[in-house]
Amino acid sequence: MKKYLILALLLTLGFALRAQSTDPFVTKCVLNAGADAKYLKDFRIQLGKAAAQGELRYRANMSLWKNTKYRFTMCSTDDSKGQLILSIKDDANKIILSSFDKKTGKTYSFVDFVCNKSGIYQLNYDFSGGEQGSGVGVVSMVK
Repeated sequence: MKKYLILALLLTLGFALRAQSTDPFVTKCVLNAGADAKYLKDFRIQLGKAAAQGELRYRANMSLWKNTKYRFTMCSTDDSKGQLILSIKDDANKIILSSFDKKTGKTYSFVDFVCNKSGIYQLNYDFSGGEQGSGVGVVSMVK
């Protein structure tokens, strides 16, 4: 009986491991988050050129917890016309964090965020200047 149970466990584990992402681009971006970061989720983004600049085009909701430090890492493929940028909005639709500094025009490849209030936050991604591109946004928890 034990033999069959162990065999079933090994088969299940094998299928589960095979289902994991083997995308080297995502893996590289996860590693860019740093040794002190624990991977939580990734968002793969592929957008064409925007007709007009305005709101960031890719939106996803994510639950964040109070007193937790998060790291948001953005990676763009080499053939992207712009850099992947992120803004985070709270439940009042107010931007609380952005990887693009409008005053200096600088785009950061990662930003850290200490959550002050548990809740659902909106993650908004786009490519700088509304350009076309492909990339990945990685969310990690910092130890």
